[in-house]
Amino acid sequence: MGTGIPLLNEYKREFLSKRFPQTLLGGPKLRLGYEAPVYVYFQQLLLFLFPFLIGGIFTLLVELKTIDDYVGSVITGSLIFTCVLIVQLTSTIVQAQNSSDLPYPTKKNILAEEDEIDFFSCCGVETLEFVVPKKRFKFNIVIHAVLSGFVCGLTFMYLLPMTLNSLYSHNTGATVVLYIFGWLTLCIAQYSLSVGSPPEPNTYKTQDSWEIAPLMRSLYVVICVSIYLMNRYYSTVFNTADQTLHIVFACLPLAWITGLLPPLDAFILWLFEQIHVFMLGGSPVSSDIRLLVLLVISLTVFLAAYFIKKSIATVVICALMGYLLSLDLGAAANNIYHYLLFRNKVTSGTSSMDVTSQTSKYGFLWKFGLLQCLYHFVMIVIVGVMSGMLNSNTGTTGSIDSNAWKTIGYVIIGCCVAEKIFRDLQNVYIFFGLWRNLPCIYPNSRGRSYDKRRWRLRILGVIRRFIVNWVSPFLMLAYISIRITSTDPDSVSLTSGMDTTIAVWYTFGTVRVFRWIWQGTVSSLLELSIVHIILVAIPNNTTVISYGVPILSLLIGLSRDRFFQFINKLYFVFTLLITSVSDKKQRRKSTIPIFVLSILFFPVVLGIIGAATVLSAPLLSLFTLPLFFIGFPRPNKFWPEAVGASANSNPDTMFYMQVAPKLSQTLRAAFADGSLGEPVPGFHYLVRFQDRLVWVMVLERGYGFCSLNIKGLELQETSCHTAEAARIDEIFESAFEKEDASCIGYINEYPMHTLTPMDSANVEAYSDARNVLTGIIDYPANYDIVMDSFIKALVWVLIRHVNQIKLKEGKKKGDESLTKAKQKPVEKVELTEFKKESNNNFSNGLNGNLRHSNNVTNTENTRKGNFPPVHKTTVEVVIDKDNRTTVRPPSSRSVKRKSSWSSLNSFTDSIFSEDGIFNDKKPPKKEIKKPIVSNKPMKSDDDIDVLDEMLDDLDFGLPAMDINQRSKPVNNTSKAPIKKNQFSYGNTIYKPVTNLAGSPDFKCSHSTQISLPSRWRELPLEYSQLSRYLSKFPRDWYKHVLGTLDWSNTGLSTQQVLGEVTGDEALLNCYSQLIMACYSIFESNGSVKSASQLYKYYNGDLPWNAMLDWLSEDKQLHNLVLRAYRYGFKLMLDQILIGEANTPEETQEYFEEYDKDWYIGLEKDDDWKAAVLSSRKQLFSMGHNKAQGTYNSRVLSLQPVMAHIGRMNPEVVKGQWANLSLELLYLTNDDEERYSIQAHPTILRNLTVQSADPPLGYPIFSSEPISIPTL
Repeated sequence: MGTGIPLLNEYKREFLSKRFPQTLLGGPKLRLGYEAPVYVYFQQLLLFLFPFLIGGIFTLLVELKTIDDYVGSVITGSLIFTCVLIVQLTSTIVQAQNSSDLPYPTKKNILAEEDEIDFFSCCGVETLEFVVPKKRFKFNIVIHAVLSGFVCGLTFMYLLPMTLNSLYSHNTGATVVLYIFGWLTLCIAQYSLSVGSPPEPNTYKTQDSWEIAPLMRSLYVVICVSIYLMNRYYSTVFNTADQTLHIVFACLPLAWITGLLPPLDAFILWLFEQIHVFMLGGSPVSSDIRLLVLLVISLTVFLAAYFIKKSIATVVICALMGYLLSLDLGAAANNIYHYLLFRNKVTSGTSSMDVTSQTSKYGFLWKFGLLQCLYHFVMIVIVGVMSGMLNSNTGTTGSIDSNAWKTIGYVIIGCCVAEKIFRDLQNVYIFFGLWRNLPCIYPNSRGRSYDKRRWRLRILGVIRRFIVNWVSPFLMLAYISIRITSTDPDSVSLTSGMDTTIAVWYTFGTVRVFRWIWQGTVSSLLELSIVHIILVAIPNNTTVISYGVPILSLLIGLSRDRFFQFINKLYFVFTLLITSVSDKKQRRKSTIPIFVLSILFFPVVLGIIGAATVLSAPLLSLFTLPLFFIGFPRPNKFWPEAVGASANSNPDTMFYMQVAPKLSQTLRAAFADGSLGEPVPGFHYLVRFQDRLVWVMVLERGYGFCSLNIKGLELQETSCHTAEAARIDEIFESAFEKEDASCIGYINEYPMHTLTPMDSANVEAYSDARNVLTGIIDYPANYDIVMDSFIKALVWVLIRHVNQIKLKEGKKKGDESLTKAKQKPVEKVELTEFKKESNNNFSNGLNGNLRHSNNVTNTENTRKGNFPPVHKTTVEVVIDKDNRTTVRPPSSRSVKRKSSWSSLNSFTDSIFSEDGIFNDKKPPKKEIKKPIVSNKPMKSDDDIDVLDEMLDDLDFGLPAMDINQRSKPVNNTSKAPIKKNQFSYGNTIYKPVTNLAGSPDFKCSHSTQISLPSRWRELPLEYSQLSRYLSKFPRDWYKHVLGTLDWSNTGLSTQQVLGEVTGDEALLNCYSQLIMACYSIFESNGSVKSASQLYKYYNGDLPWNAMLDWLSEDKQLHNLVLRAYRYGFKLMLDQILIGEANTPEETQEYFEEYDKDWYIGLEKDDDWKAAVLSSRKQLFSMGHNKAQGTYNSRVLSLQPVMAHIGRMNPEVVKGQWANLSLELLYLTNDDEERYSIQAHPTILRNLTVQSADPPLGYPIFSSEPISIPTL
C-alpha cells in the first residue's frame, strides 16, 4: 500500500512549484505556468526591491556622515509610506472604475489557484489587479502604508553597517552577511503590506476575514527591532539578546518558508495561554473569549499582589482568588444568565426550572445551585482563614514552629505517592502501560463477577478522591502559607528587599502556586514534592534557595510540562521510525534511506524534538513519514473555530447526540476516581462500544470539574476505518477480555501503540439489531392477523387519545370560554323558530352563559322526547364595543360551509354533547350552537377563502337561505342512517355522508369524556358501504379498553361508571363506525395479501378512495390510524416471536408496553430522531432491501453496553493534525486516496484525521464544551 500511493499527484506538484516561490519571496508571482509579458515580472520585482533601493541610498548618506541615522530613518519611512499609499490608491481607483470589465476576478480565497490571464498593457486594469490586488477593507490602505513606513524606518537603523559593526566588534564578514540577508528579510516582510500576504505554510484559519495575514511577517520584524531599541536606549542587559536576534532576523525567511513561526492570531492566543498557565496558574480553556477574560482577571490579581504592602494581605488575596479562579466560573455565569432570562417567563415553553432541572438531575456540582454555592462559600471561608492565620503566625515573631513546614512537606510527598498508587491500581495496565494489572484487582470484563469486583476499585477511587480534593489542597495551602512570608507579615511587603526583576517573578510565582494547588492538584503535588526535596537537600546559602518556593515552583512546573511533552514526542519519533520498517504496508522506496539518515543524524532529530518541546509546538511528521519538522505553536484546543461549531452530520449523528450526556456521566465517575488517569488538558481518549467510536478531548481542568469535547466518528466504515477499528478491538480484547490470563498479569502485547487501554464502564446506549422477516410477513395467514390486530390497536389508540385530550381540555374549558368571549367581536349563532323561553336562553348566551342556559332549557325537552320539526336559519350576531347586538344575514362563506348532507337527529340534542372541543385551530369567529336546533356541527374554518372573508367584512346584507329541511322527526336511537333529499348550492360538491353526529344520543353522562370530536363523525361513506365491516368490530375488546381508563374523577365507583358507559349504544356506534370506516381504507382495493402490501401500509402508502381523502385532511387522525396499524403489525410479530396474546389482558400488556417504551415508525421520520434523543427504550422500523428482495426489521434497544476506554498519545495526535493542516491548507493535497490518510494500525492515522475539526476532518458529531464535575 505505501509503495503504490504517491505523496503528491502530478497536478499538485506543478501547483506547489508555483506556490513555493511566492511563499519564499513574500508574494511575487514569478512562476506563473504560462507566458506573460516582461513588464508583469518587472513591476513585481520593482515593488519587491524598492525598500532596499531607498534604504540603500540613505544608508550611504548616513555612513558618509551626511545625515544622522534617525533622520535617514524618518525620511526612509516617509518615502516608503508615500510610495505604498500611491500604489494602493492607484490600483484601487482604477479597478473600481473598471470593475465590470475585469477579465480576471479577484481571488480572495487563499486556497484558490490562479487561472491564466490575458494582459493587454503595463498599466491595464488586469495588470494592476494581478500585481497589486485591492484591499478588502479600504481603511487597510492607510493602515498598511503606515505600518510599511514604520517598519522600514526602524529597520533602517537596525541594519545600518555602523550598528552591525558595533554589535559584532567590527567583524566585516558578519556585517556584510547580516546586512544583505537583513534587507532581504525586510523586503519579503514589507511586500506583504504593499501588495498582499503570500500563501503561508503556517496557515491557522482557512479564511482571513479581517485581513490580518499581511501583518504576520512584519510582526516578527518589529519584535527583533524592539530588542535593539531597548538595548540602544535603555540598558545594555539586552546586548546578548540583540546579537542573537540579529542573526535570527537574517534567518526569518527560512522560518517563514518552513512554517515554524505562527501567524499573528495563533501567536497571540498561544502566548496568552502560556502566560495564563505557567505564570498565573491557570488552565488551557475551551474558548478564546474565556481565555481573555480569565487572563485579565488573573493579571489584576498579580498587580494587586505586587503593590500591596502587607505580606498577609497578599497571601490571603492570592489564596482566595486562586480558589475562585480555579472554579468553573463559566458554568456559574451561564446559570445566572438562564435564571435572569427565564425567571419572568411564566407562560413560555421553557422555564428556569426546566433549564436547571436538565443539569441538576445528574447530581452534585452539575450546576451552580444553592447547595453548590453554599459548599464553595464554606471552602472560601476555610481557605481565607487558614492562609491568613498560618501566614500571620510565621516569621521572626510567629508562634508556629520553624520546622513545621518540613513535616507538612513530607506528608505532601506521601500524598503524592499514595495518589499515584491508587490511580494506577485502577488502570488495566500498570508500570507505564507495560504490565497487565492483577486479575484479582482489575477483573476480566467478561466474567460474571465483574461488577462485584469493580467495587474494590471504587473503594480505591473514593480514597483517591478524598486525597486529591480535600487533603492535598489544604496541606499544600498550609505549606505555602508558611513558606511564603516576610519578616513581619502584618507590616512588611512580600517582596521587600528584592530586586525588581526578582520581585516580579516572585509575585508571579506566588499567584501561580496559590491557584495551581486547586487548578491542577495532582500536578501541584508532584511539583511541591520536588520543591520540598530541593529545599531540604540543598544548603540555605545557595542561589536556588534564595529564589524561594514561588519561583522554584514556577520553574519546576514549566519543566514538568516540557519533560512529559519531550517523552511523548520521543515516543512518536521512535514509533513512526520502527513501524515504517516493520509494517510492510507502510514501507516505501524512501523508507530505508530515511531510517538510516535518522539514525546517523539522531542528534539533529533530538534537537528538533527539543526545540519543539521548548516552544510547546507539535512535532510535524511530513506526510506522516518519519521526516520531522517543527510545527508552529498554537493554543491547546488546536483548531481556530469554536469547539463543536460544526460537524458532517448524517442520520447516524443522532446516536452520538443521545449517548453524549450518558457518556459524560460515565466519564465523570472515571475521572473523579482516577481510573482514566488525571484529565490533563490536551489529552485525547478513544471510547469503543459496539460499532461506534467516540473521540473525547480534554479542554480544561479546574477544581472539581473538567471540560470535554465529545466527537462521534462515522459508522459507515471505510476499508481504512475498518482496519484501524479492528486493531482497536484487538487491543481492548487483549486488555479487558482475555480469558487465559495469568493470575499475576502479563506483558502488554501492544506496548508501542498510540492507544493505551485505561478502563471499561457501562454506557447507556442503543444496541442495533436487524432481522430478515422472510417467512413471517409473506405467510398469508399473518396478513389477517395484522388486520385483526390493527382493529384492536385502533380501538386502543383512539379511546385513550380522546380520553386524554378531553381531560386536558376540560380543565381549561371555563377560562378559555371567558377569554374568547372578551376577545371575539363577531360571533355566529344559529337561530330557529323556537319558544319564548328559548329566546331568553339565547339572549343569556350572548352575555356569556349560552351553554349553561341551553342545557337548562333543553333538559325538559330532552326528557319528554318532544322534538317538533324546525327550520333553521343561520345569521351573524355582531357584538360591538358597547355590548349592543345586531343580527345580519349569513355570508356566502356560511352558505358554502353548510352541507346538504342528510343525517339523523343531531347528537348535540343530548345534554352531554361536547362538540368542537377538538378544534386544532381557533377560527377567526367563534361558533355558538343552539343545542335544541343544531342539525349538525359546523365544519372547520380551515377552508375559508379570502374572497368570502372580504364579503363578511363588507356586510352586503345578503338574504338568509334555508339550507336544511327535514320532512319529519326521526328516532334518536336509530342505528341506521335515514336517507333524505340532498341539495347543492352554488359550486358546493355533494358527497354522501354518514353523519355520526346525528346518530347517537348519549344515555350516560360520563360518555362525554371519550366522545369523538365533531369533525371525526362526518364520514364520506354511505351506510351500506360501511355496514359490511361492522361485524368485525371487537365489542368485547372495546369494553375492555373502556375498563382501562381512569374514571376516578367522576366520584363514583369504577364498576358503576363502566357499566353505564359500556351500555351506551350511541357511544359504541360512534367508535365502531369511525374505526371500521378507517379500516375500510386498507381493505378497499381487494389486492392480493402479500408482504409488499403490508410494507406499503406500514410506510403510509395507502390505496386511494374517498375515505382516504377525508382522512388525509385531518393530520391528527391520519397519524393515529398509521400508528395503530404499526401497532398491529408489531403485535403480529411479537405474537409469533414471543407469545400469542390469548386474552384481552395480554393484548393490553402489549399495547401498554408500546405506548410506554416503544416508538414504532419509520427511520426517515423526524419523530424517529426525537425518540432517539429522548432515550426511548425501544424503537422499531421496517425496511426493504431492493437488491436482495427481502423485508427486514430494525430494533434499537436502549441498554447498558460495555464501553472500553483508552488514552491516545497527545503528541502523536498533534503531530498528525499539524501535517493535516499543512497538507490541506498549503499543499491543497485533498486527494481522498492520499498516503497520509491511509490506514496505520499503530498511530491510527485515518481515525486521527477523521477526528479533526471540519473542514479538515469529518466527524459526524461534535459537542460543545461539556463541563463535568470531578468531586
